[in-house]
Amino acid sequence: MKIRHVRAVAVVVGVVVALTGAKRSNGGGCDDSSSSSSSSSSSGGTHYDDDDDHSSSGGVPGGGSSATASAEATQDVRIRSCVYDATRGIVAQVEATNTSSVTTYTYEFGVTFKDPGGALVRTSSSTIPYVSAGTTETLDVAASYVPDAAASTSGVSCALDDATRTAV
Repeated sequence: MKIRHVRAVAVVVGVVVALTGAKRSNGGGCDDSSSSSSSSSSSGGTHYDDDDDHSSSGGVPGGGSSATASAEATQDVRIRSCVYDATRGIVAQVEATNTSSVTTYTYEFGVTFKDPGGALVRTSSSTIPYVSAGTTETLDVAASYVPDAAASTSGVSCALDDATRTAV
């Protein structure tokens, strides 16, 4: 490929990322009062599984231009369950419900995981992409956690941080 073609592709990719991407900031957060509820059945939609480790240093894969948190984003995203799983650690099932009647959104958020004693286990950045208008999608976000032999696994907690939504 000629150098001018490479440059043109790089410019196009940069413009697309700038127009559609979003970057999450590490700021305040809010607890989801349903964070210790038991798992419930899926309400349709696609179930994504996000077990891979994302950086907790502020970026979201695919970065781009800055998006601000909105009241709608924090109301659209919630933690359905937060449980200890012997094979995966602490698992938060996060749900994004797109309340729009016409716009597709991508939701970005952080999840803070704590052990039964309240000590921070990890903070993870995740995305639920392309949630169509009027639909609900779920995502399992896991944090590796191995309790001490004498420790209880009940009482683990998960909280949402900085939920944002970006129109796609």
